[in-house]
Amino acid sequence: MNPTRPLPTPALAATDWWSVATVTIGITVFAVAQGLTYPLISLLLAERGASDAMVGLNAAAFMLGLATSVLVVPALTRHLRAGQAIVAGLIGAAAILVGFAVTDALATWFVLRFALGFCVNAIYVFGEAWLNAATADSVRGRVSGLYGAGMTTGFAIGPLAIPVMGTDDGLAFAACAVLVSLTAFGLALMSRRASVEPDKFALIDLPHFARAAPLLLFLVLAFGFVDGTVLALAPLHLTAGGASVSAAAIFIAVTHMGMIVAQPFLGLLLDRTDRWRVATGCLVATGVVFGLLIVVPATGTLVWLLGALGGAAFFGIYTSALAILGREHGGAMLVAGASAFSLAYAAGGMIGPAATGLLADAVPGATFAPVALLGFGGALLLILRR
Repeated sequence: MNPTRPLPTPALAATDWWSVATVTIGITVFAVAQGLTYPLISLLLAERGASDAMVGLNAAAFMLGLATSVLVVPALTRHLRAGQAIVAGLIGAAAILVGFAVTDALATWFVLRFALGFCVNAIYVFGEAWLNAATADSVRGRVSGLYGAGMTTGFAIGPLAIPVMGTDDGLAFAACAVLVSLTAFGLALMSRRASVEPDKFALIDLPHFARAAPLLLFLVLAFGFVDGTVLALAPLHLTAGGASVSAAAIFIAVTHMGMIVAQPFLGLLLDRTDRWRVATGCLVATGVVFGLLIVVPATGTLVWLLGALGGAAFFGIYTSALAILGREHGGAMLVAGASAFSLAYAAGGMIGPAATGLLADAVPGATFAPVALLGFGGALLLILRR
């Protein structure tokens, strides 16, 4: 049984590479900001005595902002071009990063984390809808892999800034704000060369898409769960096991290096085989790797290899979902799908860190157990439903 019903999509004769470049650069720089803030905020909160549960709830505030902003996306599609919306999101993110640099009040950080999620949703929704609208299906897997490689490169660079700039005086936040601001200016110029624009959509399209593609949304929810959990709580898992703060930050970078290396190969695989089977394989690999990370010593050498493999596996879930979205949906439903992806990612990103943080407080060392169970359970779900 196929639970998704593909909608007719006009064939695109050639890929608009200006659109692809604009979207990919935008998501790469945003990922630098997210890759920096997740582990840095977690480590700073832990230094101030916050529990794992509090760290997880703070990470969930970002996802709540991401989900809330979906309510304004339809209005933005009527008044802004995709490139303008992405630039606005980057400018907002830069201003919020400055806020992190100048204050250390916990309540304010919850507000700033929520606002950061609200601003960057434009980058997710408009970027992914635009990317799929501008890409010919014959190269969709490879373009999705290119987009994923850009995103994961940003995620890898972000944590590496922590050992270089340190965790004191807000320098890392301020430097990231400057980078995001400069990129917003460059993308404002680049987006004028793009020749493709995604369709408009209304909020009523969201439940239509959810009914048409429940398994697709499950893939993105699973990715959000794992991504949020790893970014927010993996540093604490490693430091609790005896690793240094620098090693914990580098571990996050290593997971993203695994993603970067895997993306070109995954893109080719998605163009040459059934994309649902690729997604199932990524779920199984996620379960295996994070199951092993529960028992592997945090200071051992094997943890680095597993980190790279785990990053490649769980990010592959999302790359597969993005490629399937572009093949099976088009027009307004493509933009609705990108918005639904944002909601599903936010839901997973809220549930993952919050629930896992509570579990880690109750059962020390069990941080990755929910991730492993989700990987195996998700793969079984796809096998049974498809």
